[in-house]
Amino acid sequence: MNDTGIVWVRAESAMRDRRDVEAIEHLRQLIEVVDRIEFEYNEWLAALAGCLHRLGKEEEATLCDAYLRRSLTERALTELGDESAPSEGQRGWCGTMGILLDGAGEHQLAAEWFEKAAMPVHRAISLERSHDVAAAALIWGQLRNDERLAGEEYIRALVSVNYALCSYRRGERDAHTAIALAIAAVESVADHFETEGLRERAFDCFQLIARIGMETGTFENVAEGYLNSIRVLRDDGLRIDALRMYYAFVQIAEEFEEHHAAAIVLREASDYCAKARLPYADIFRIRSGEMWVEAANAGEKKRMPTQIVENALVSAAEAFIGVRAFAKTAAVYERLLHVAAESGNTARYRRLRERLGNSPSDELKPTPIPDHLRQRTEYEETWFVDPAEWELAGDARMSAAGIIVDRRYPDYLRRHALLTTLDLARFKEELGTKRLIQRLQMIRAYPILAVLERLYEGGDDATKVEVARAVGAFRFKRSFTLLAKMLRSDSSQLRASAEGAMGGLFFPHAQDRLRKIFEARDLPSPETTRGAAVRAIGRVNSVEAVEFICERLRDGDPTYVEQCRTAISRLTNPELAPILQTQADLVPTVHRAVFVEAASRLASR
Repeated sequence: MNDTGIVWVRAESAMRDRRDVEAIEHLRQLIEVVDRIEFEYNEWLAALAGCLHRLGKEEEATLCDAYLRRSLTERALTELGDESAPSEGQRGWCGTMGILLDGAGEHQLAAEWFEKAAMPVHRAISLERSHDVAAAALIWGQLRNDERLAGEEYIRALVSVNYALCSYRRGERDAHTAIALAIAAVESVADHFETEGLRERAFDCFQLIARIGMETGTFENVAEGYLNSIRVLRDDGLRIDALRMYYAFVQIAEEFEEHHAAAIVLREASDYCAKARLPYADIFRIRSGEMWVEAANAGEKKRMPTQIVENALVSAAEAFIGVRAFAKTAAVYERLLHVAAESGNTARYRRLRERLGNSPSDELKPTPIPDHLRQRTEYEETWFVDPAEWELAGDARMSAAGIIVDRRYPDYLRRHALLTTLDLARFKEELGTKRLIQRLQMIRAYPILAVLERLYEGGDDATKVEVARAVGAFRFKRSFTLLAKMLRSDSSQLRASAEGAMGGLFFPHAQDRLRKIFEARDLPSPETTRGAAVRAIGRVNSVEAVEFICERLRDGDPTYVEQCRTAISRLTNPELAPILQTQADLVPTVHRAVFVEAASRLASR
């Protein structure tokens, strides 16, 4: 490409002379450079939008305006005045317009466009966002019986949840029954996902149950959702995410004044930190003790039986003494001397207090919980996002349009999404599947996976190979669902492309899926596929990855030995140094030097 400065000068010259067709060609070159600063890129795009408007290319111009956050209201109202029923192709643009308006905050207007596009799920979502709960509830209620949901138990459960919550907000008589049925449906789906090994989907279900509990003020549902979410994160080896979830649950339990639950979970978090070699075990144990004290205070305030208060204080003392917090322990025993008068345990508590001496101190200086673990993570609105994705059915234009107006994505991804929609508007069917997939690959956002899945399922062999090459750019666990199909294909070319794509999927969440591929017994090309899995695992840089590599070295299979040695020598995570030092004594002697050298290199970082 020519220097952008020169191209911009040529575009400006063409625009001054009203040679808009020529100017557009130059401007199209410029907006392909997606790594420019916002001011410069927006200047190019605004110029392109102006030229497109003058030439009557309203669809492309509207997409540019949406990226630039210009108001689409007047144009949308004008076009909405056309009473004629849209054709099949026009409905696609109506849906795209609705998505652009919804992303710009024009929810009520977006709902009208979605109605024109025959997209009831999107319409209901927009109505909820515009606080028209009654209209949204009516649509969700109708969707529960939609014949298109046959066999779609997950989507049906989400629809039921949305209907139930709308009913609850409206104070309808059967709202609690609807909520109970919706939760049961979500629990059933979560159980199915876990059985199938789709833990990330089960996680979404548990977060949804927690969300229902938060909105309805039902702590039992909050606890069920959060504690199962924590379990899934722990099983996936996502230690930091699990700790953040522990802390969030404790905060919520305090808000509900469920001090007993908070204390028990804090103790569990402490045990988990100790097992996972994280430095926060002691501070969580101290917080557990403090929460037991809060439970005792609440018990006294509510005039609960003395035994309950006493048990809470005993649990607090056990937590404090376990981390040598002697002063805190002494204070609890002194309080127990008064509380336990009825139970007859006073003499026992006096002896325990005397053992601590006259002026006990807290010896421990625990590592504090860092700020990033105290922040509650806002997870995706799966109750809206997943039904909306189902309704889009892998439509490339509408999926990309949603990314254009979602400013949570970085600019370069939104720009690639814009370029994709502009190509689709410009070339339509003439764009070609290969070019479309290449455009989609550059977006690298989760919603695009649904588009690739649709292209794969309906594509010929050449299309499937292109999809296989593209999927390696999408570092999401969902990518492995598509890869699993490709790796079992009858086409050797497709399998080879999928194995190559696997090399790009080295992220912590991928560890479990990569291991399953390695251990699979139904692979048409087991040697090359397992080799690709080993190479990908070797790049994950986690404790679990190192343990997997060590297992392969102890197995002694010559097929993977060299790949494993290379993986160890290329590790870059300094936290793995002590693990490598330990493993050096557990692997065959011939490999020990590689471990020692890698541990030394990482320790010096």
